[in-house]
Amino acid sequence: MVETNIESVSYLQIPVKNLEESSEWYINNLGFQVHWKRPDNKMTILALPSGPSIFLCETELHQEKLGVVIGFAAVNIRKLLIDLQNKGVRIGEIREDRGEVEGEILGMDFDFFDPDGNMFVVHAKFAE
Repeated sequence: MVETNIESVSYLQIPVKNLEESSEWYINNLGFQVHWKRPDNKMTILALPSGPSIFLCETELHQEKLGVVIGFAAVNIRKLLIDLQNKGVRIGEIREDRGEVEGEILGMDFDFFDPDGNMFVVHAKFAE
């Protein structure tokens, strides 16, 4: 085992085209709260009650189709899917059965996208 001085992941950085629009999307659709905003309005830090923060960084160098940016765990994945669909969020593949690991049924997961084309996956820990 390799020794490390790294304790945890503190943040994830996501490139966006329009910081204001993207911030509102994360707040309104996923429940993030603004933790800090840079004075030049080119970066904001968003947070959930637990886990790493998300830094949204406005850039002209954004590239779509990067693959999954972040994986989320949902308490009630079916409710989240319906809520995102009702809000007009673009949903990708919905996988009803992810199989089993060591006898534990993993349940469903699905892909969804932010307005900049960043792809996310959300999963349920147990079958619902």
